[in-house]
Amino acid sequence: MNNSHGHTGKKSSRAKRRKMRKIRHIVVRVALLFLAMYFAYSLAFGQRGIKVTPIGVTALTIDIGTHYNDKGAKAHYEGILPFSGKDLVVEKIGSVDTSAIGDYKIVYRATYRGKTAETARLVRVRDLTAPVIELQTKDDYYTPFGHPYEEEGFTATDAIDGDLTNKVTVEELSNGTVLYTVEDKSGNIASVIRKIPYDDRVAPEITLAGEELIRINLEDPYVEPGFTAVDDCDGNVTAGVTVSTKPGAEANETIYVYEAKDSHGNVSQAFRTVVRRNPSIPLIELTGDENMVLTGGLWYKEPGYTATDKEDGDITENVTVEGEVEYYHVGTYTLTYRVKDSEGNETSVQRTVTVQSLGDPYANIVSTGGKTIYLTFDDGPSAHTKRLLEVLRKYGVKATFFVTGNHSEYRDRIVEAAADGHTIAVHTYTHNYSVIYKGEKAYFDDFNKVNDIIEDLTGKRATIMRFPGGSSNTISKKSCEGVMTKLVQDMNDLGIQYQDWNVLSGDASSTPIDTAKVISNVKNGITYNSKNDRASIVLQHDTVGYSVDAVESVIKWALENGYTFLPLSMDSPHAHQKVAN
Repeated sequence: MNNSHGHTGKKSSRAKRRKMRKIRHIVVRVALLFLAMYFAYSLAFGQRGIKVTPIGVTALTIDIGTHYNDKGAKAHYEGILPFSGKDLVVEKIGSVDTSAIGDYKIVYRATYRGKTAETARLVRVRDLTAPVIELQTKDDYYTPFGHPYEEEGFTATDAIDGDLTNKVTVEELSNGTVLYTVEDKSGNIASVIRKIPYDDRVAPEITLAGEELIRINLEDPYVEPGFTAVDDCDGNVTAGVTVSTKPGAEANETIYVYEAKDSHGNVSQAFRTVVRRNPSIPLIELTGDENMVLTGGLWYKEPGYTATDKEDGDITENVTVEGEVEYYHVGTYTLTYRVKDSEGNETSVQRTVTVQSLGDPYANIVSTGGKTIYLTFDDGPSAHTKRLLEVLRKYGVKATFFVTGNHSEYRDRIVEAAADGHTIAVHTYTHNYSVIYKGEKAYFDDFNKVNDIIEDLTGKRATIMRFPGGSSNTISKKSCEGVMTKLVQDMNDLGIQYQDWNVLSGDASSTPIDTAKVISNVKNGITYNSKNDRASIVLQHDTVGYSVDAVESVIKWALENGYTFLPLSMDSPHAHQKVAN
């Protein structure tokens, strides 16, 4: 049998195996070559070891006071062999205090197999917020056209620097606005703009030359005395004034109406009355206003009048005045002035006088508590007043002086006391009970005499007073039954505050005492009031030497025990005794 075919098949199998082995050898050599090349590249260029990378930016700036949320970092270990990398735990070192300006460093650290790597983030905390300017506005406020803006107010505050109001620059711009600018210490600038509220609500002011009431003879023509009109925005508007007439209350009266209008529609009027009189009838002309107003018990003093007649000449002495002004009672009073000439022709004119109150004298009373002392001194000034003022000045204490019209040689002490800030109040002009308590008019005549002195010396009238003997005195009954009840009511109606006392020094006692007793009396009275949480109104007399001697000791004791001294004013507590007449 021929086996050549089988032999050939074996040869083919061996060839195939040899070929496969050859291919495997080539693959292995290629793999080894690749590995060799990888290792060579890794040794030369590969990123090995620990790498720490911050998440986000590595440097940032934040505003002080804001919240800082750190994003952290990530870390990775990269080995030589493929797939030998590893994510690592990152340790964060450091913190950021957002309440304080500064530079803060956050370090991120990773450790693996004894090796450590780290990186950092820089966080800058700065003041990045500008101040805040707040503009204040007043209700119904406006600026007249053509006038500079009058500041309504503003504030500026900064979260770091605090109040910056006094650092604000203010500039009124030409476009009708005001620019407010302020810069804080960190250079942050804030600015706001206010639009100026322009308006014109004031009518022109008309001023008449001559009198508002003019009397002329029937046959004489009326000659206009003249007038001017000035507007707060438009300036002089006299040329635009219109003059018209209308009938007066009487047939012989003509009222001239002067009307001025500004460019914004505001209108004002003024009036003049022209009386055409029969020259055969006498003429009465009043000095001063035909309508007078007296406030707060100011006494009425006749301003005067004149009367003339075409035939008789000056007949002023023949004028009679009907009516009376009770200037101590609130109300309106009419005075009628009459005169006749030698032929029996009669004429009359009237004057009205309105007596007004100053208001409720106790409307604004403020309780000052039991640690407040009001030192008050009656009957001065006197020879002792100067050294009393020196003691008060030494301790910075303010007091109240109820002065009289006596001792004119010491009136300069009133000026001195007022200049030192003490309250000057009315006590009496004469201090003569039998004279001043005869009736209401007698009392107010005396009251006004001393108040005239106060006004002349200090420039203003007193609105606080003390009755001689106090409101509870009964000696006034000898002069007029019930006069104190009437006078107390008069003071309340006129708006004048009367003050009694609740601490009596005893320096006016009929039984002689000394300085020590005055000090004791005053201390005891103040202590009693303090325990009852009541302010003390102390009565002393600066005409009594030993009482003045006691003042310094009283002041030192009171200051050491926490008391405060105040002068009486319209808002002070009041001491009122029970009226007994």
